[in-house]
Amino acid sequence: MFYKNTFNNYIPDFVMQKIFSTLVFLAGLSIAGQAQNGYKPAYPFEVGVQLGTAMFLGDLGGQSGIGRPFLRDSDFKAIRPNFGIYGRWNPSPYFSGRLDLGFLMLKGDDNLASAGTRGGFSGTDPNTGGGDDAWFRYYRQLNFRSRVFEASIAAEIIPYNFELGGGYQSYSVLSPYGFIGIGIFNFRPQGNTPDGAWVDLKPLKTEGQGFVPGRLDYKLTQLNVPLGLGLKWSYNDQWAMCVEVNHRLTFTDYIDDLSTDYIDPKLFIDNMPVDQARLAIAMSRRSIEIDPGSTETYNGVTYNTGGVNARVSNPSEQRGDPKDNDSYYTITLRFSYFIDPSSLGGGRRYGCPVW
Repeated sequence: MFYKNTFNNYIPDFVMQKIFSTLVFLAGLSIAGQAQNGYKPAYPFEVGVQLGTAMFLGDLGGQSGIGRPFLRDSDFKAIRPNFGIYGRWNPSPYFSGRLDLGFLMLKGDDNLASAGTRGGFSGTDPNTGGGDDAWFRYYRQLNFRSRVFEASIAAEIIPYNFELGGGYQSYSVLSPYGFIGIGIFNFRPQGNTPDGAWVDLKPLKTEGQGFVPGRLDYKLTQLNVPLGLGLKWSYNDQWAMCVEVNHRLTFTDYIDDLSTDYIDPKLFIDNMPVDQARLAIAMSRRSIEIDPGSTETYNGVTYNTGGVNARVSNPSEQRGDPKDNDSYYTITLRFSYFIDPSSLGGGRRYGCPVW
């Protein structure tokens, strides 16, 4: 069984079960911790900035081989930056709510698979790869980059606050936390052409979105589910720092413009202006760049049909995996400042440390 989402993709049952189990566990720890811990945050509101790294997990790129889960599929050559701002509301020592606004970059490149255990692959040698999944990725030769703007709200559960030091001026607190929320993000997949130019991939409909039956055009604005773990260090009443891993489950398989099968190049020619069709053919089947072969002409457009391994990227052959949606994660440092209500013209101290 699968949970259907707004954009006609799915979240597997086991993912939802893991999310639910994690939240129940953290909530239990939080309830238990309340009887043992007297810490209260100094003020109810804080604002901050975050800086870190972003990594894409999808059909395109990743470590040698296909299908490794989460961190094991990370290719550190594809790490890109992320930064943002956020606000946090602390109604109690054990629960917080927050709003995040962020910008990040994502990247994937099949060429990164060429460093496999055999020390590199060949597109024209049919024996190269020996069935290694990484070779099929390399032969596909796709790449993408995307800038991402995102906004989200999330609830944090803090099971326990570890008070360090003592005295009003010198206390500090370590607070491990888990969180889950809902967000919205906008992405823009682009591919790098052989001559080095970056072009938008969505208008090229590289898998026939919109004119192949059953393949709907995808939306560039989508929902996501941020969830993860962090460790917050409240240095004093004014400043705090967090280190956090934030994984985004998404409801689309097209962040990298890649999901299903190759289509017949003639369909581009039949459904697009000539210049756009030429570019779409070139960007949808890039294996011809390392394995060129004979050419064919259709309605005045000449295109390459591939060489000795062309069968791998022929029409109807697998290009991506539609069974799993794309995701991405960030590892960030977050720096925040507690807002004293009295500095805004009223109010009093929200809480005080216990020593």
